[in-house]
Amino acid sequence: MSKTQDVTASKYQKGEERLISRSQIREAPYNPRVIGEGAEKRLRANIKKVGLLGTLIWNESTGNLVSGHQRLKALDTLEGYPAKRQDYEVRVTVVALSDREEKEANVFLNNPSVQGEWNLDKLAELNLEDGIDFSAMGFTETDTSVLFGGDPRFDALFVDVEEVTATKEQIREVRESRKNSTAQIQEEQSAEFFFIVVCQSQKAKDDLVRGIGVPMNEQFINGALLARKLGVEVDER
Repeated sequence: MSKTQDVTASKYQKGEERLISRSQIREAPYNPRVIGEGAEKRLRANIKKVGLLGTLIWNESTGNLVSGHQRLKALDTLEGYPAKRQDYEVRVTVVALSDREEKEANVFLNNPSVQGEWNLDKLAELNLEDGIDFSAMGFTETDTSVLFGGDPRFDALFVDVEEVTATKEQIREVRESRKNSTAQIQEEQSAEFFFIVVCQSQKAKDDLVRGIGVPMNEQFINGALLARKLGVEVDER
């Protein structure tokens, strides 16, 4: 019989869950995240439906909220704080961070760039096989159209309206711009843009650069300038 190993908590799990008064929580004044009225309304409806899942993250060292500003704002509205209710208790994960660590975590924990991307096939299955509405998952009609536009499985879900059409056009323009920029960068970084001129001696090199009017210690010469000195026409685009 094998010996049962002791199971320990992950050393990477930080913080301690605690019930504290809402009045102890200060919203971070530097918090760069904002939320639109429509998104806030959907968030509030979801909290009202299934409750506040998980905890807010609160830095005991400063009293600032690290993560969960939009959820707290929605919760305040539902609780009627502070207009109708002076205080209430909320469960938070308490951490102890320096000012710099707090600000880094505030942005990092809300940064879409480190939160992965949607697997559209699995997202579609949740709707088609499990019958979960996209609106229940927090998506707007515009979101759905951008994600699944052109997918015949969802043609009946929406018809493009002005807002959706404009969003698609903006996305198309951004993608086209990125494609052109990438091609331009690749072309500009091509080694074919450079060639080396070899002189017989240092004096010959000095005479050459002096003759075309560039500083003696210059190692790189503008091709267009050299062409004009030599009377050669080149495409400068």
